[in-house]
Amino acid sequence: MERRYALFIAVSLAIVLAGQVLQIWLFPKPIPNAQPRPSVVDAAVGDAAGPATGKPPAAAGTGSIAALADRNDDADVAANSAPRVRQTLGSLAPNSPAGMLVTLTSRGGTVERIELAGQSFHDQDDRSGYLGHLAVEVVDGEGCRIGVVGPGTPADQAGFRQGDVILRVAGTPTPDPRSLHAALTATHPGQTVVIDIMRDGQPASREAVLGRRPLEVVRPEYRTQPVLDPDAEPCDPFSFRLTLEARDGGKRSEPLLEIPGQELADRDWQLEASTDPARVRFTRQLPGGLLIAKEYRLVDTAAAGKDPAETAEPTASDRLAAAGGRSQRLELLVELVGGDKPTRVVYALDGPTGLPTEGWWYASRIARDWGTLAVRDVAMRFAGEQSTLVSGLKMADGTLDHPASAVREGKPLSFAGVDALYFAAALIPATVGPDAPALDEVRPLVAGEIPAAARRKLVDVTCRLVSKELTLDPGAAVTHRYEIFAGPKKPELLAQYGEAGATMDDLVYYGWFGWVARPMIAVLHALHAVIGNYGIAILLLTVLVRGAMFPVSRKQALSSQKMQVLQPEMKAIAEKYKDEPEKRTKATQELWRKHDYNPMGGCLLVFIQIPIFMGLYRSLATDVELRQAPLFSSAIRWCSNLAAPDMFWDWTNVLPTFLTAPEGYLGPFLNLFPLATILLFLWQQHLFMPPAVDEQAKVQQQVMK
Repeated sequence: MERRYALFIAVSLAIVLAGQVLQIWLFPKPIPNAQPRPSVVDAAVGDAAGPATGKPPAAAGTGSIAALADRNDDADVAANSAPRVRQTLGSLAPNSPAGMLVTLTSRGGTVERIELAGQSFHDQDDRSGYLGHLAVEVVDGEGCRIGVVGPGTPADQAGFRQGDVILRVAGTPTPDPRSLHAALTATHPGQTVVIDIMRDGQPASREAVLGRRPLEVVRPEYRTQPVLDPDAEPCDPFSFRLTLEARDGGKRSEPLLEIPGQELADRDWQLEASTDPARVRFTRQLPGGLLIAKEYRLVDTAAAGKDPAETAEPTASDRLAAAGGRSQRLELLVELVGGDKPTRVVYALDGPTGLPTEGWWYASRIARDWGTLAVRDVAMRFAGEQSTLVSGLKMADGTLDHPASAVREGKPLSFAGVDALYFAAALIPATVGPDAPALDEVRPLVAGEIPAAARRKLVDVTCRLVSKELTLDPGAAVTHRYEIFAGPKKPELLAQYGEAGATMDDLVYYGWFGWVARPMIAVLHALHAVIGNYGIAILLLTVLVRGAMFPVSRKQALSSQKMQVLQPEMKAIAEKYKDEPEKRTKATQELWRKHDYNPMGGCLLVFIQIPIFMGLYRSLATDVELRQAPLFSSAIRWCSNLAAPDMFWDWTNVLPTFLTAPEGYLGPFLNLFPLATILLFLWQQHLFMPPAVDEQAKVQQQVMK
């Protein structure tokens, strides 16, 4: 019987697989006509028209802010004469007070990328050597001129400077950014490479010890993929863009466009000279003399949002403890200065874009409202309320119940941003003081093209904070202050950001069983503090949970065994009172009372265990500390990330695509541990299976062997 059953399963599976393979072979999908990669303008027009997203023009116009070049040929060109420059704040050094490196660009005065410092968070997909984000540009086909060198990067430690021209990496010529990227892709972290450069017209060489690529919480991307050269390639909007929603009665016609003559988002702003390494200020003057300024600055945690003259100097340890590991925070000041005559202005400040999508094909997220979440969703919270997640899938489908959330009196906005699986980024407006923004509403927006099919959940989203109308007299200035958070979803870190009583910590959501998951995470971290390995700590935590549940499991097993023993007598009662249900029920109950058997005992014990094991599962699936934590050692690549399934064997070249695609039935990797778990379960079932008491039970056991 066992052989026939196994043969039936094998033949059925073979028929299904053969049918799929023959369908792909005999009826291949037609290859679309090859088209050149669109420019930024083409991508923008395509987004507005609808074909790229599959939406009609009206829907696309109201739900996307895809990267746009200016469509208004009569714009003020003279005001756009500032050069494209980049600046950095913070450092990638392990002891960086800010805990991150922020790369700013004059294009819209925006944030291009935010990289996390230290050894805790690296890029999970890229294992090649990392020199640093250099923003290179081609120099007459000879090499790549460095546009920026971030403090603490391997390039900075090797002595590279802005303006150096990279000619060769380890002997490989690098005439353009792609060849430089290819040369670095062939390296590995820790490798020392010789890089030939040209500095001030003189050839030179530098030895650089490459590092591992840090995690980018915010990055440029296009069609869900990271963009290598955002100056030359189309990309989604950068983070924290500022535009005018209305001015003197004139309004933007749709979210994709700006008011003609008032362009800010895709123009290069003027970089103000400064000797302060913790401050970068961009300005842009609009027609009529209206001056717009955006100032990014790093401030001490204890002094964030306060007058420095009123702040006592805390110790370094106090600052670190208060920030959950960060002694500096990133702030954004938005300043508007009146021009030649009084003007009425409404501005819109967009949130972060390009958050990590790692793990999108295996990650599972839970929404508070029973809805389905995407990989990245818009998060917001008002004072006195819980955080609200706006599903990226609903935004992509255009099925939002509320396309905007009004900021009500007495319930200020605590934060608004984007929430991903293990990371979040948000704008946190000041709520008290003269620099507290007067906000009117918060809108969730799609920030790029909407992917098709299962990859729809990868849609890039952001939020837009719209101010109330501001009246500016000539020369009068209005300054609004925002704090920017970008980092891991550690509850103790998130609790330091946002309005008191409405902080970001509730972005870490465990579902109904949070009351079980939280203490389990605390125990897990305590075990890790002692042992130093999360893999062993998880095993010990599982043993502890199973040990604590042993009395319940034992009682359940005894109840099951007692049921097996009573089965023949119950069968005899059923035969004896075949036509008398009342007597049959009464006799059965007397039998149960005689042997002290409760038929509901086993079921109740199962329901008691469900919250425990669901809490254990949610704690392990949500804890950011398990990301990048190896089972034994990071040298064992296939089990070097406890937040992901093991990746024992890449079988994408062996099995059909419908099975091995990330969104397919089996995924791109053979997972060894689930197979081992099944084998252990079957072995345990075989060991503890009670002997058959009749012929029917014997047949059932034969089938299950």
